[in-house]
Amino acid sequence: MITLIDTTYLGQRYHNLEVNMRTCAIFDLDGTIINNSSERTFVGYLLYRRELSLANLANWALYLLKTRSLHNAKMNKIYLRDKDYGHIQLLAQKCFHERLVRHISKKAVDLIQMHKAQGRIVVLLSGSLDILVTNFKEYLGMDLMIGYPLEIKDGVFTGYATGLQPHGKNKAILAKQLAEEYKLDLSHSYAYGNHYSDAYQLSLVKYPVVVNPDRKLRRIANENGWPIEIFHNTSYFSTKFFLR
Repeated sequence: MITLIDTTYLGQRYHNLEVNMRTCAIFDLDGTIINNSSERTFVGYLLYRRELSLANLANWALYLLKTRSLHNAKMNKIYLRDKDYGHIQLLAQKCFHERLVRHISKKAVDLIQMHKAQGRIVVLLSGSLDILVTNFKEYLGMDLMIGYPLEIKDGVFTGYATGLQPHGKNKAILAKQLAEEYKLDLSHSYAYGNHYSDAYQLSLVKYPVVVNPDRKLRRIANENGWPIEIFHNTSYFSTKFFLR
């Protein structure tokens, strides 16, 4: 049975936590705070603005088909190769305000505000491009963020991401590193995620909350007694946002 929770329930149940502890609330982005893919929306926006051509995407897709690797698919951002960093960063800001902000869940906003009011450090941890993630962090007033950084040389993108990819087990590793750096107590903290790969991150905290889960994460949640929250009317990335 799916258990629906609301911010009042969360606040009443856990209000006795010591507020002077540096606890945190870690939020995933795609499928959790928003109900679509931020990067896919951005690619569609770049196509709309004619900053990318279909040939760019065709070459990217051809490369991914040749490598046949999910890791390469997530690492490779060849569609941004030789693009000016400042220009793309500005377009990411425009895309956020014109296409992405409308998809932010009100429930997510309410929870973020609740956690901040209760003195927790609010963290945005996402595998999306850092140039997109930073806009959500600033808009929502979140304290810390980790996105997927893109490699830049001489002011232009190389077409590749760099650093540890915030996905699956790596999200848990990055969360632990962040907790160590900022002295955060994960054993009394919260985490929110929608994909089964978020289970590693969710299992780190005392209060995991599953949001719009896929089938695998729903099963994991039911097995572990994790509460399930519905932030949106859909739990998948609708293709209608890709070229919108």
